[in-house]
Amino acid sequence: MPDSRVSERTPLRILCQGERGSCAACCGLSNFADRSRAATHARLRRRTDAVRAAWPDTAELAAARDALLREETPQVLFAGVKVCPFAGWVEEPADDDDDDDGRVGCLLHPSRHPDGADLRDLAVYPRAVCAGHFCAPHDWLRPHEVDLAQTAHGLVYGRVVTDAGLVKAVARGLVERGNGPFDDVKVARAGDALAALWRALLDEWPYADPDPRRFGGFVCSGDNAVDRSLPSCVAGLDVDAARWERTVLDAIATRPLTATEADAALARLRGALDAVLAAAGRPG
Repeated sequence: MPDSRVSERTPLRILCQGERGSCAACCGLSNFADRSRAATHARLRRRTDAVRAAWPDTAELAAARDALLREETPQVLFAGVKVCPFAGWVEEPADDDDDDDGRVGCLLHPSRHPDGADLRDLAVYPRAVCAGHFCAPHDWLRPHEVDLAQTAHGLVYGRVVTDAGLVKAVARGLVERGNGPFDDVKVARAGDALAALWRALLDEWPYADPDPRRFGGFVCSGDNAVDRSLPSCVAGLDVDAARWERTVLDAIATRPLTATEADAALARLRGALDAVLAAAGRPG
């Protein structure tokens, strides 16, 4: 779950909005029992339509907020983690079944108002938090790791940029399997393959834990989503796996595996990275 820091210094590279995707984790977008693509798209569609109908009248926007909160509260996973109903489609996807060309963000952002007014005090957080919160990966990710993370598309982008451990492990894997640096030239050359990698790991992973309380290598409990680290998905197994491979498997919320499943999962992960290396011009 997102941390609650408010920074007085704007990062040099803001991760919230990238060229290919966007993130609304700090707005509580992941705080639902059903985080499937279909459910998330439907939620974003309802919000966007409600705000569009009320825009820009502040009284009507407040009424839309209250109605959306009443509708969504029963679906919220952790009651103590705020969910802002003003996170919606700031750029709508051409097809609601595929968000690769869509962009989620703040529907109240002053850049969207005809007079530049900042209406974010209508949201569930104070305006200062909305304007000044930058999650920890802004500090933890190095420039080349940001380059990697920002190849993700659509809503998968938010799941990538908020997990620095996952990004660092994938970066390490590309170096080790490619037997050399994976620089910005290779990132640019393999952009589409990297986007496919992130989707394969985070949106199409067949070994994902079905527990909705599972976030990466952690399980959360209680209203305030207290996190507890879990044993590795390959704990107790005699598998030949590098440290970065174990980190990636756990970061993508892999459930406990049998030995046979672990071998298959590792082969799938290695194959996905090799496809990126091939696209970058260096076979795996």
